Amino acid sequence: MAKKQAWYSRITPTQQLGLASALFIAATLLSRDAAISDLEIKIFNLVYTLPEFLRIPFYIITQFGSIYVLLALGLFYVAKRHYHIVIRLLMTGTFAFLLAGFAKSIWGRARPEQLLPDIVTLDISHGPGFPSGHTALAVALAFTIGHYIPRKYHWIPVVWIVGVALSRMYLGVHLPLDIVGGFAIGWFSYALFRHVRIYDLVKSR
Repeated sequence: MAKKQAWYSRITPTQQLGLASALFIAATLLSRDAAISDLEIKIFNLVYTLPEFLRIPFYIITQFGSIYVLLALGLFYVAKRHYHIVIRLLMTGTFAFLLAGFAKSIWGRARPEQLLPDIVTLDISHGPGFPSGHTALAVALAFTIGHYIPRKYHWIPVVWIVGVALSRMYLGVHLPLDIVGGFAIGWFSYALFRHVRIYDLVKSR
């Protein structure tokens, strides 16, 4: 079904696993500093202080990093009888979701409202801020979908990921390094299950 591979699919899955792991380690070590860097604060404030009229659009966009989108995509591809895509989405999405939750429990840091003055959280949040679970799930799903859609639609995963990442900062629930950590987990999950040749098995039946 895949027409032409997305740019990230041209890197071998093993190389992607290494790059994603290195990115996560770097984000983790940087986020453990007691003080937030000036650069991270500037990036966060740049997004957080965007105009008020963007609140509803960003709240809608942030849902594309939720478990509901995974379920919706699963139902969509079940209806189209692309079961191999459903399986791959479930594997990558579920693993990214669980891995992000595990990382929060052992290495998480506080939310922006607890670390910076005058921050109001505009979305429901639970637990530590690092890494961003919404970003992790969005990246895992977007990369997986990007593997199957035609080249002319390869902008969709990029817009999807950037939109969710920005929404998490705008809504005041994540700092930039939380986003980077979530991105790394989502990328790692996608790359890990690239080693599972579901498409080839289904195609050969």
